[in-house]
Amino acid sequence: MFSKQSDGSTVAEQYGKLGLSLKPANMERVNGWAEVLQRLGDPGGGVPPTLFIHARCGRLIETLPSLQHDPNRPEDVLKVDADEDGIGGDDTADALRYLVATKPRILRLERLRGL
Repeated sequence: MFSKQSDGSTVAEQYGKLGLSLKPANMERVNGWAEVLQRLGDPGGGVPPTLFIHARCGRLIETLPSLQHDPNRPEDVLKVDADEDGIGGDDTADALRYLVATKPRILRLERLRGL
């Protein structure tokens, strides 16, 4: 998205001309997972969550409990790729990590309409 093409432009610049502003994802895994964990809170310990996952996010809800620490880097989560049929993997959890790492810590509650 952000690499220069043969004409010197980037794909992100092309999207920008159409009114879609793109920015690179925060790829820092350890801090991203720490942020996810912190936003999930510890309700049993009196720390309320600031991240809520909708019941329709089934794949994410299925994936999060199966995440494991990386034995070579315990502060990180072990990367798991999907098989050749696209089954399994941790892509939904990674998408959550990218989202959390790029969004400010603002809690705003809104009633969803039309669902």
